[in-house]
Amino acid sequence: MATDYRVNMSLRLRPINQPRVLITVDGKNVDQRLTHIQDFEFDFVANDQVTVQVHHVDKLDSDPDTAVEIASVSFFGITDPQFAWAGVYTPAYPTHWSGPNTLPGQTYLGWNGTWTLEFSVPVFSWMHQKLNLGWQYQ
Repeated sequence: MATDYRVNMSLRLRPINQPRVLITVDGKNVDQRLTHIQDFEFDFVANDQVTVQVHHVDKLDSDPDTAVEIASVSFFGITDPQFAWAGVYTPAYPTHWSGPNTLPGQTYLGWNGTWTLEFSVPVFSWMHQKLNLGWQYQ
């Protein structure tokens, strides 16, 4: 029997120009055009692996300036850069451009594409491992 754990998380996104993002957390979607630094709060219950995605969409290939940055990720008010760096960015390059398929640790979404963060619950155990705080009692 799986145990349910409460998760309280916040994403802070920083726009460059006015990017459009689709955020998916716990089966909920947020569709937003960013005009300023914005915090998105999520409070939900999970019992296994959680996937958070930020999709940078609708950027024209001819637009060199529009982007979105994952400025921070917080859990229960605890913020550390390593939480955002744990995500993986999968850019959707224009046809005339090539690059790596995935960019681990990348928080700057300059192309259309998806930043994905996966973590397990209880989130405090995951945080402990990401921050390399030493042994954990299982």
